[in-house]
Amino acid sequence: MEVQQYRLDEARQQVGLDVWKSYQALQTGIENVGNAAALLQIAHRSFDAAKRRYAAGVGNMLELLNAQSSLSDANRQRIQVLTDWRAARLDLAAKMGRLEVNDLHVGSH
Repeated sequence: MEVQQYRLDEARQQVGLDVWKSYQALQTGIENVGNAAALLQIAHRSFDAAKRRYAAGVGNMLELLNAQSSLSDANRQRIQVLTDWRAARLDLAAKMGRLEVNDLHVGSH
């Protein structure tokens, strides 16, 4: 009986640790979403400025292409961060036993 109690306590500790790790991953994901949004906003402004400079004849094509590339990278990073955040949400919900079928549909929440 003592061995079974020990195993039960060990399992509870492991579940608690798994939930805590998932929660921390979600918190990091939330922070990363904010950072990616800020980066995307900066990349948009940079691209808009490069377009204006190019249209006014004071910027060159390389500057415009670099700004466009940075904007594309920021968009890609935002998509990845949102994907990671959603996966962290689902992982935490699953580990807490609160995952529902509606959570698995694209576009929910």
